Amino acid sequence: MSDIFIYTILNYYTKKETLDPGFLTLDNSANERPDWFEYWPIRKFLLNEPLNEDAFYGFLSPRFKEKTNLSSAAVYEFIKANSTADIVLMTPSLHLTAYYWNVFHYGEACHPGLLNLATQFFRRIGRPTNLTDLVTNSRNEIYSNYMFAKPRFWRAWLEITEQLIAIAESPTDPLGIELRKLTTYRGKTDVQMKIFIMERIPTWLLARNSDFVAAVRDPFVVRSRLYKVPGAIICDALKVAYVTNGRQEQYKDLFRYMSRFGKFFSLQMRLGNFLGFRAIRSSLSALSSYWTKAGKS
Repeated sequence: MSDIFIYTILNYYTKKETLDPGFLTLDNSANERPDWFEYWPIRKFLLNEPLNEDAFYGFLSPRFKEKTNLSSAAVYEFIKANSTADIVLMTPSLHLTAYYWNVFHYGEACHPGLLNLATQFFRRIGRPTNLTDLVTNSRNEIYSNYMFAKPRFWRAWLEITEQLIAIAESPTDPLGIELRKLTTYRGKTDVQMKIFIMERIPTWLLARNSDFVAAVRDPFVVRSRLYKVPGAIICDALKVAYVTNGRQEQYKDLFRYMSRFGKFFSLQMRLGNFLGFRAIRSSLSALSSYWTKAGKS
């Protein structure tokens, strides 16, 4: 059985007593580099601590429970059941990203310019990637660092992120200047673009490298906006089918149709639930039960 080392990152605004005692604590209360958010303490740990090659390591934000409804016991149980994997994903609901061909397209919608900036970065480090055609889905998408991986994956992650940091830290590099530009996040314009490229690197690694075995836990569990989930599941299934069934263009064409009319489909689900349509209410009720089940794990 693999060892498991999971840390909750203690930020300057977090009280230690509010953290899940089932996890270890990674102290970031000094907040040395707020511009890198929680990536900075993760980086310091991976560069300085000895790692057990067969163990899983994870680094969580204090909002993990709030976003996933998972206790530490549920996390450990799922990882133990999938100990042969290289990485375990517990990203909360993908009901927003599923409507996009990949996470970089979604990032472009939220942070204009991200797609081109990421393309420039991967080209610079000798890993050119066609981010227009790259397909990501629930089998490889990761947000908020909600992943638990063995050192083999963390080393691959560190190899890329160290290059991103080096470029972003260069005061005269034109690409570094672009990476440091501010973008909108949670209603404010105070976060640098580099963070949103950094967030997508684990997904990029998994989408391009089939050597990493990933286990995924309930990628569409959500506590609110359930009406968006059915269409998202359909879009995700079409992307998975496109990747696994010989890249048949029919799947891609149907995905384009579903994603284009996703808002209309979600509105139908929302109105149907409001008006009491039995089939729709039953479907949404079933979807909501997964969030409740997670909380009871």
